[in-house]
Amino acid sequence: METSASWDPQNPQMHVGTQRFTTSDEHLGFLERFGVNSMAVNGITFSRDYGWDAEELAAKKEKCKSYGVDMEMVALPIHRFNEDGGSIPNYMLGNREKGEKEIELVCKMVRATADAGIPAIKYFLCEMENQRTESTPPGRGGVRYSTWDLSRADADTPRYDRPVTAEENWARITFFLERVIPVAEECKVRMACHPCDPWLPPGYKGVDRVLGGAEGFKHFIEICPSPYHGLNLCLGCMAESVEDPANEVPDIIRYFGEKKKINLIHYRNIFGGRNKFQEVWPDEGVMNMNTLMKALKEVGYPHMVVPDHAPGHDAPGSFEQAFAFQFGYIKAMIQAVNSEN
Repeated sequence: METSASWDPQNPQMHVGTQRFTTSDEHLGFLERFGVNSMAVNGITFSRDYGWDAEELAAKKEKCKSYGVDMEMVALPIHRFNEDGGSIPNYMLGNREKGEKEIELVCKMVRATADAGIPAIKYFLCEMENQRTESTPPGRGGVRYSTWDLSRADADTPRYDRPVTAEENWARITFFLERVIPVAEECKVRMACHPCDPWLPPGYKGVDRVLGGAEGFKHFIEICPSPYHGLNLCLGCMAESVEDPANEVPDIIRYFGEKKKINLIHYRNIFGGRNKFQEVWPDEGVMNMNTLMKALKEVGYPHMVVPDHAPGHDAPGSFEQAFAFQFGYIKAMIQAVNSEN
């Protein structure tokens, strides 16, 4: 049976978590009431000189602990690394000189995370922004679904002055990993890389995206092999990258889970599949979420299962409603699979 305990290195079991809440008293009280005992934290004070302050991290971790919540992961502020103001870091733009400085900062942040006693970091390595189209039609009760329809997108206007090939993209990713993963291993900090959202056909806006789905991740985990080099496996993104999500995503879980490469799970569902989808509530999409949870149990996944985000609506308390529903759903799913022989 699932318990309310967070990740225990002596008895690791998957457990519900979140990444959308702050360390405010209001948010921590909310998480405590709903039995959410683990979280990834965004919004740590960021300095261009040293990245994160270990004392601030430790103080936030201690505050979370006072509410029975384990701050077991922090998120790199990727969009803030580029000193020129762009949202894409220089190391993903092919600027090695400025990228080296950004990566040195990341390494300092890995060390600060370790010094604060936090075991994991989430991040992503994307060459351009997430892509979405107009959110139509509305979902049940008038909610807004995050939507992607390739046929309605501007696929032809180049994102950059010249094309970005898959070879160049892999070189940039390798440039980052070869410098960061050895530090993460030295510090015993698990790194969890999120897919680029969504999967895009090669050459979309002049870019060959390589980390949009499982095939790219299969190559990614072989670069700088380490037990601390792994994935933030977003099941929604995996569903968005394949033709048959209901049957293909469980096998994706098994592939990476058996290799112990999953360090964080985003547990969400979709209508549709590759090139046309909507992000929906977990109980109404094309995937059987119980099947996915069984696959996680099968491979012995031991970390957080988080809702990621949720459909939006305008009713009072929409944020709290959405996450209370999803937390309860995840906790019930974990309890159900743990109850089976």
